Amino acid sequence: MAVVTVAERIAFPADAVWEHINWHGVAKLTGGLFKKIDFFGDTPKVGITKRLHLAEGLPLLERLEALNEEDRTYNYQVIDMGSLPITDYRGCVSVTPAGPDACYLKIACEYTPVTVSAEEWATTWSAMESGLIEEIRMAIARGGPAPSMSGEQGA
Repeated sequence: MAVVTVAERIAFPADAVWEHINWHGVAKLTGGLFKKIDFFGDTPKVGITKRLHLAEGLPLLERLEALNEEDRTYNYQVIDMGSLPITDYRGCVSVTPAGPDACYLKIACEYTPVTVSAEEWATTWSAMESGLIEEIRMAIARGGPAPSMSGEQGA
């Protein structure tokens, strides 16, 4: 398995960043990397799933594997890869405070490349995640109400 990580310092409090990157919080970012997100369950807990409709390709299905709200971290597995050229994808997201007005956001994954090299996927994935981090920065900077959640609620 290959591993790739993106970690960046963000000049906003950890709670504000967590609000946009936690399991349900990513719905605030629809319109960029995600066209639509369908949630299957209202409360984040191990086993809950969500379907991510990316800007291109078939949707992905993710399952929450571990969650620690207090530490602002979760692990997930992609259980339907859609059109991605990889398999065995497991991801981790964590937000670590760096003082009261900044934090570190780390997004990591391990995967097995199938129709691309590990390096090609790492480059593609890193660009997508860096774009997602920029979306978070812009959404927090705008401050106003977040876009409404797309998709289904409930099991």
